[in-house]
Amino acid sequence: MAPVEFTVTGGEGSPLDFVAALTPATSLVVLTDPGGWAQVSRGLAVGSATSTAVATQVRVLRFAVLDLRHFSSASSLPSLSDVPGDVVALHDTRSWDSAPVVASLRALGRPVVLFTAVHTWVSGVDTASVVMGWSAPHVVLAAPLGGGEARVEDVLWQFRELERRGRMTYTTLPAPPVVADRAVTVMVALPGATEGIAGALRPGADYEVWARVGAHPVVLPADLELRAVLSMSGRPGQSESFVLPAEGPSSWVSFEVTTPYAAVPWTGELVVYHGVVPVHVQQVVLPVGAGEPRSVPRLKLSRTFADLPAPRAVSVLELGDRALVAAGGVPSWISLAGPVLSLPESSGLDPWYGKDFPAYCADLAFLARQGAAAYSRLFGENGPADAVRHAARVTGRPAGVMVASAASGPVRWPMIYDLPFADGPHRLCPSVGQFGPFGAGGEVPAHCPVPDHSGNVLCPFGFWGLSSVLEHPVGPLVQRILPRPWPFEVAMAVDAGMDRSLTERHVTELMSQVPPESVTSAYVSPAELGRALADEVMDVVHLHFREGFLDAEEIARWDNEGVWPQPHWPVRKPLVVGTTPMNGLVRSFVEHGASGVISPEVAVPQDMAGWVTGMLLSRLAAGISAGEALRQVRWEMLSRGNVLGLAYALHGSADLRAR
Repeated sequence: MAPVEFTVTGGEGSPLDFVAALTPATSLVVLTDPGGWAQVSRGLAVGSATSTAVATQVRVLRFAVLDLRHFSSASSLPSLSDVPGDVVALHDTRSWDSAPVVASLRALGRPVVLFTAVHTWVSGVDTASVVMGWSAPHVVLAAPLGGGEARVEDVLWQFRELERRGRMTYTTLPAPPVVADRAVTVMVALPGATEGIAGALRPGADYEVWARVGAHPVVLPADLELRAVLSMSGRPGQSESFVLPAEGPSSWVSFEVTTPYAAVPWTGELVVYHGVVPVHVQQVVLPVGAGEPRSVPRLKLSRTFADLPAPRAVSVLELGDRALVAAGGVPSWISLAGPVLSLPESSGLDPWYGKDFPAYCADLAFLARQGAAAYSRLFGENGPADAVRHAARVTGRPAGVMVASAASGPVRWPMIYDLPFADGPHRLCPSVGQFGPFGAGGEVPAHCPVPDHSGNVLCPFGFWGLSSVLEHPVGPLVQRILPRPWPFEVAMAVDAGMDRSLTERHVTELMSQVPPESVTSAYVSPAELGRALADEVMDVVHLHFREGFLDAEEIARWDNEGVWPQPHWPVRKPLVVGTTPMNGLVRSFVEHGASGVISPEVAVPQDMAGWVTGMLLSRLAAGISAGEALRQVRWEMLSRGNVLGLAYALHGSADLRAR
């Protein structure tokens, strides 16, 4: 079989993105992509076929996967007819000719993606095929002009030669379709009825509240086991488990309720959980005496239920002055009322942003007294501390703790201390010295290496901000700032009213922590800031300004007056990192496309804030997730005797990465 001639183009994205764009119109894709094979073959047992779903920029692809290297000939292959998949992913073998297998699958109308070595000749390619390679930062696409054989090595050579001559053309991925949010429907029915009712409900009467997760065009990777929790005012919460199938809607779940005797709008919350993660929250209003039943969405951590986070150990769903806590079993309500936790004085920091050992211990004890009192007030004797420690011991990783905010409460969660601690004599856990100033240091483990925490003990692992990977999402969770390879870029916006010498010192430090060419900076006014942040040109928006420099009304003006295009930041969803409190800005940035916000909850010294930002960004640029990066920074600060890392919060997914 003679080698084919082909036309070559390049594009930005990942190979699997282009597989999603090209199939099923293209019935054979030949590529070399170890990372792509690792994605599609995850969970594949030796000698068997499996089905898996992979999310791409374009759509979710379902693969039927078979590794031909596990079989001695085509006759020993298992049947793929009953393995579902939009595309069949095969890993080639050099020991026998796989071309007849590929041809038979194509004849059955099943597109094939063949993973092979860069120098291997692949026969049976034709005009319905694409040969794909990688020449950073581009995916190389070669369309055969006729039938024959080809190898990826020749495709890459032709691409580089055309690039050298300046004659290369580039192909863009199709824009991902705008996917509507998956609906969660709530209805009211009479007991035993098969249809819902409208209109006012009678006081003191029995009804059923029905709920279900609706159908959606996005196919889930697998069936989801979910839990619905209904909590109406003045009544104990009710919980029902159900399954959301990979395709189609869930079945209805039903809750029996008895309306109050007063003729009032009766309110409550319906929360859909995946494990302990509150995926969807709706306020339910049942009109007793007059009106119509209605439900109002309050929080969505997923738009489609296809992008749910990894399991967490504990979640706290903030709903203003109260919260719903889940740590296994039926979630329970707590009151958030109480004094706001305060930080120790930031004065006394040395030029390296640290304190000596006695001052460090005093600051740690100051925080522990407040944090332990808050934990006892919030959770009583049956709090989630055991769940946090159990998860760390079982997994060998810090426990994931989510504080999701439909309406933010007053608690500063990183400062919560879940070991007993009170005024009076106390002892120091050896971890206080090991990981504090002048200590032995070393890699921080998932949980305290000292088993005995009896009595009045001070231990840094008692603080949630140090023991856990803590996140505070206020909207849908984003896993990648940009889902394709591209240099890391930081846009730094500076308030001219900041101390200029400290600002210049911060910029110098920052450029020693991340590649200097990745940072652009400018002094801006609020109006100029809107124009600077209009386009998708950065991974991090670093806001170096005084508290009050920017407010949510200004962001709304950028939106209303067309300064920001719509949709804003639809693909590249930057992380906003601030050096001052941004409590009133978090929701505005997330609603306008940001992947999240990291900032202190209280004012911190300008020079120290710059140092913290540099440590955060260097870890993000290195590929560390946002939650783990912030946890590492807190421990790095603690190693200098500085406890102010507990002032910082991540409003977004702990799993967020740059790429």
